[in-house]
Amino acid sequence: MWQRLTLTGLFAVALLAGACTVDPRPDNPGGDQQAEQQVEAGVPQEYRAKALAHARDRQIDACGLHDPAAAEKATGDKGDELVPGSGGLHECDLRLHKGEFNSTWRFNVEAGALFDASSRKSAAPENLGGLDIFVTEHDTSCEIAKPIDDDYAVVIVANAPSGKDKPAKAPCQVLREYVTALAPTWKELPKRGSGRTTPEFTLTRLDPCSAAATAMDMFAEPFLETSNPVTCTARSMKPAPPQQRPKGVGRDEVTVTWVMDDDPSKLVRAGDDSAREVTIDGRKAVLNKGSNGCTTYIVWDPDVSVVADNRNPEDETLTQQIRVTTATCDNAEQIAQKIVAKVAGK
Repeated sequence: MWQRLTLTGLFAVALLAGACTVDPRPDNPGGDQQAEQQVEAGVPQEYRAKALAHARDRQIDACGLHDPAAAEKATGDKGDELVPGSGGLHECDLRLHKGEFNSTWRFNVEAGALFDASSRKSAAPENLGGLDIFVTEHDTSCEIAKPIDDDYAVVIVANAPSGKDKPAKAPCQVLREYVTALAPTWKELPKRGSGRTTPEFTLTRLDPCSAAATAMDMFAEPFLETSNPVTCTARSMKPAPPQQRPKGVGRDEVTVTWVMDDDPSKLVRAGDDSAREVTIDGRKAVLNKGSNGCTTYIVWDPDVSVVADNRNPEDETLTQQIRVTTATCDNAEQIAQKIVAKVAGK
């Protein structure tokens, strides 16, 4: 059954009658994710601090950082869709519109974005609603970062509409208003499982490095490294030089990411052998051969889906998926089988 991601208690209207929903006062602010995070054994010492930070930030409810009602007030437009971002489940997009086929503002939140000392040099420090933040201004967009620690932050980017819908307010004026309204929520970042948003994305309870570790036996001197809260890569300490890779072959590594994506079966087309559908432990999966490697999309939980396009909810829905990238598709199915078995606890 499709639904919209909703902020519980804020919406009984069409926007979140079936997208993500947010409760402004969840009963359990900390959720069930307070246990100390562990780091997978394959992560070397130099990457363990990063892995710990990513484990911490994976428990931040990215969509719970939004407030569509506040965004409507700041922009004057109407809330349209609230959906996880394309980069993974640590991101969330809030899209607004003036009417059907007339999209306007988009606000993208990333929980656990890299924002270290070098990033802060090019941003202006400010205080909004009691939050110490950093602002970076652009012509048609604006970025505000709220540091979590010395190296990572919650980052929100406002992208303004252009053309005839170009707003009177500058992007940073709108985003400052929006973040000021969000300040009470951002002072204590909402956790997954707290009930602030529904549905819950259960993949985020798991460490992607635990899944990626199943591929370590493919490599000489293997190690694991996280690149964001929901992505982990297994590779060798001694990779082959890029010039030695044949055309169409990606890096000799295996990367696992928790995502929400649409039906991967759409990649399979008659007369085109670049994508094929398989079944892995009873789950739909599609292996897609690209110009620089292979990507396998595994539908983890088809029963929890989010509307990606309110105009066509029966067709444009997203499901929790495991995205696996490998050098080629030759052994991608076997790698995916091991990953699914690990994630399923088998």
